[in-house]
Amino acid sequence: MENATENPSKAAEYLKELNNIIETQQELLEKQKGRIEELEHQVHELCEENACLKEQHQRHLATCRLQQLSSIKENVMQEKQSLEFGVFNSNWASK
Repeated sequence: MENATENPSKAAEYLKELNNIIETQQELLEKQKGRIEELEHQVHELCEENACLKEQHQRHLATCRLQQLSSIKENVMQEKQSLEFGVFNSNWASK
């Protein structure tokens, strides 16, 4: 094989091809950096949305628990009233 010093035109051609490869790789890196930035931005937005949805879900669960407690309290009051009414009626009937 010929030495690069023996054939300067081949050496220049080889360096030119290497420079093209380097330039292509740099362009690819820039595109990848841009894509990474886009994806990082999307991740940030999704994290914010997820936090918001978690908060809404927690509020919803709290509301459901309050509604359940309210229903339980209402049922207890109705049962208490019906028991008191039943005792009143049995006392009334026995007189």
